[in-house]
Amino acid sequence: MEESETQDWSNGKTTSLYLMRHGECEGGDILRGQTDVALSQLGKEQMQQELAGLDIEFEQVICSPLRRCSEFALSLYLEKGIPLKMEDGLKEIDFGDWDGETLETLFQQSSSVLDMYWKNPWAFTPPNGETMQEFEARVNQGWERIISQYSGQTLLLVTHGGVIRHLMSKALGATGVAGFYTQLALDYACVVKITVYSSAQGELFTKLHWGANGN
Repeated sequence: MEESETQDWSNGKTTSLYLMRHGECEGGDILRGQTDVALSQLGKEQMQQELAGLDIEFEQVICSPLRRCSEFALSLYLEKGIPLKMEDGLKEIDFGDWDGETLETLFQQSSSVLDMYWKNPWAFTPPNGETMQEFEARVNQGWERIISQYSGQTLLLVTHGGVIRHLMSKALGATGVAGFYTQLALDYACVVKITVYSSAQGELFTKLHWGANGN
């Protein structure tokens, strides 16, 4: 990348961010969004197994305040003593009137508008829901706060599929592309690594890794 060649990266900082999606949740096949449900027992085990496989020492855990993220993050603080902070910017998108409804009910009652939303969520918003523009701005603000406050550290961010997909898209320079989010498959408890390099002049260069331990 041309910009990286003209900056002095040798005296900058490297921030390693591991974005972990929550595990399976209670409540069945619903559109969760900001509906606050707990992890299932399987969900807890999925996250524990994934974290054990990373074998990484984190300096800070930052999580969404929703239970499916925060309760696991709190367990890390209590068991391992890793400092913990909750960040509203890492919450999932608010689906408004659709939030908490079963997918079957939504397909029966609103199949046409639901299809419009999945195809291009930037052009259609669920009734009383958060627009994609509002969601992305909120996530971006939280991300910038994290990068500024924890520059040079190794962080675990416990968050949601929509948040991770946006940050992956942002790292790839593909934000606002209709259909792109749905092409990014994210299993429960999966981990995505993003590295942010800051130059001596304060410029940032972001790198998405394919695999949490990848280069």
